[in-house]
Amino acid sequence: MSNFEKITLRKLNLSKDISNKYLNWMNDSDVHKYTEQKYTKHSLINIRKFVKEKNESNNEFLYGIFLKKNNFKMHIGNIKLGPINFIHKKGEIAFFIGEKELWGKGYTTLAIKEIIKIAKKKGLKKLKAGLYEMNIGSKKVLEKNNFKLEGKMKSEIVYKGKRYNLHMFGKIL
Repeated sequence: MSNFEKITLRKLNLSKDISNKYLNWMNDSDVHKYTEQKYTKHSLINIRKFVKEKNESNNEFLYGIFLKKNNFKMHIGNIKLGPINFIHKKGEIAFFIGEKELWGKGYTTLAIKEIIKIAKKKGLKKLKAGLYEMNIGSKKVLEKNNFKLEGKMKSEIVYKGKRYNLHMFGKIL
């Protein structure tokens, strides 16, 4: 089985996919140390509300990343496309793998390849992603998908009491 066949993306199901495992990811400081999610104490209620909003949105699309394993699909993380500006045909992406033992295995790279296909089907011509400058893992997966560093927003974020740059990556589709 090729790596491509090992994952699938699909919209999250409110009754099946919003689990205690998902809740634990959202409240795990390691999973979200380089995201703004670390500032929120998540509950199953607010996760369901967020997923419902994205499922009903016309310009933000949230997908679960599912690992195919022995005819079973295990939810391992999420990837979001949006908000999308359909006038300028551009959108943002954000992603995470919640299953820490699967970090560095190439699943995020594959998920981004899939979200690029979805973005193209929606007529988008450009994608962008922002990341904390010290987030080497996200930088690598973006570069593997031919995203280019387009700018550095100086002293944009605070991390552990110090100011850091926010790096903006982009990809022309």
